[in-house]
Amino acid sequence: MRAWLWCVLAIVVIAAAVVGANIQRDPAAYGLDWKMPQRKKPRKVQLVKPDRSTVVQTITAPGEIELVEQADIASQIVGQVTAVHVKKGMSVKKDTVLVELDDQDAAARLESMEARIEGVRAAIIAAQADLAKAERDAKGLEKLAERGFSTPTEIADARTTVEKMRSSLDQGRFQLREYNATKLSTEKDLERTRITAPIAGVVIDLDVEVGEIVIAGTTNLPGTVLMTIGDINHKQVRAEVDESDVSLVSRGQRARIFLQSNPDEPLSGKVDLVAPTGKKTGEVVSFETLVAIDGLQPSLRPGMTSTLEIEVRQSTDTLTLPVQAVVNRRLKELPDTQIFRDWAKQQKRAPGESQRDIESRYVPIIFVNENGVAQARPVEVGISDQDQVEIAKGLQPNEEVVAGPFRALDELKDGDPLEREEEDKAEADKPETDKPETDEPETEEADTNKADSKPESDKRADGEASDEVGDARDSEPAEKATSTAADPDPGAQP
Repeated sequence: MRAWLWCVLAIVVIAAAVVGANIQRDPAAYGLDWKMPQRKKPRKVQLVKPDRSTVVQTITAPGEIELVEQADIASQIVGQVTAVHVKKGMSVKKDTVLVELDDQDAAARLESMEARIEGVRAAIIAAQADLAKAERDAKGLEKLAERGFSTPTEIADARTTVEKMRSSLDQGRFQLREYNATKLSTEKDLERTRITAPIAGVVIDLDVEVGEIVIAGTTNLPGTVLMTIGDINHKQVRAEVDESDVSLVSRGQRARIFLQSNPDEPLSGKVDLVAPTGKKTGEVVSFETLVAIDGLQPSLRPGMTSTLEIEVRQSTDTLTLPVQAVVNRRLKELPDTQIFRDWAKQQKRAPGESQRDIESRYVPIIFVNENGVAQARPVEVGISDQDQVEIAKGLQPNEEVVAGPFRALDELKDGDPLEREEEDKAEADKPETDKPETDEPETEEADTNKADSKPESDKRADGEASDEVGDARDSEPAEKATSTAADPDPGAQP
């Protein structure tokens, strides 16, 4: 019995000596000299609860402002310009005469063709008379043959003459049709000497003068462009949508247009056309997309550059979090818990993909506040916008999620202790320029007056509070020493 007491006493003395040595080295340290793990310091984080809101997913594409209706005016015939009736910037109505060409050649050809038509008509009348005479002669010979006064050869010749007269008449009629068609073409050429506006609008560009010779365009040779007319009241954006986004774009979707000249006030519009085929520029494939701009926008000019933002998807009344609350971590960097093992089992493997490849995949996770401890949890995300992301699976509406700061989220791990960041810290971090300024700083006398203006009960309460704080400070070292020596587990949580 006495030996056992001596052993216990020896152990207590040794423990007291070790604890005393540690306290002397660092009174604030918990643990013995053989480097036991110390408790983790809680991370100050911003905690938020999910909201139910509307999320709109958008895609962006570069674009250029252009007119909805714009026409390049060119001549359809060769001729010399005799008159120009418009100037650059002038408004014109549809069918307004813009330019006149020399019409003498076209008028002469038309007059010649009319004369030919009259000649053919006269020839047709003569052929009709010859055919009637040939038919009468043939009938007369047939009657004479019944009496024996004509030979079969004479009858055959008469019938041949009838066929020739009939053919001559048909030939005249075909020629008349040809000349009438040529006449129509000549009349068109004569009309084309007066070039009119195909649309109502403004003369944007004018590149013709009186006396110039203009030519008509052919397959291999472009014609002379005289001017350009456009409707400046209705504009659209011609954008190039990347091939990775074009499957989400369809006609009728709403869009916003951000101009380089005024990015703070976007314009609204609607998708009007998506090209069925793409075009390749270098290694990039894009699809031409037209967006009609709502309303009249007189301040817009064709050729302005813009950025298009098209609303492609929308979820209403859905569970959302701030986008920074969802982080991506590799599976192998996460704790080997059942929830992450289940996530790995649900992932489809590509042909030839090993388990090591699965562990290298990124997992979208959130950190949920579980009684002051961060719990990593995989989530299924839906669509997102610039501020919030849809959480389709893995989160309850009443749970708290770590949403910042960024550095804390980047370093946060499963099991780390958490501490809620004070809400008024943001107010304290604001620059002094945000605080209202006064003409004169407060003096000590003003502070004294403020203190004197307190009620007597408040003064007594302040004094008692100060005494309690002083007593607490005096007793703090003793409490620390007592806690250090009495704590049997140096790694225990406070």
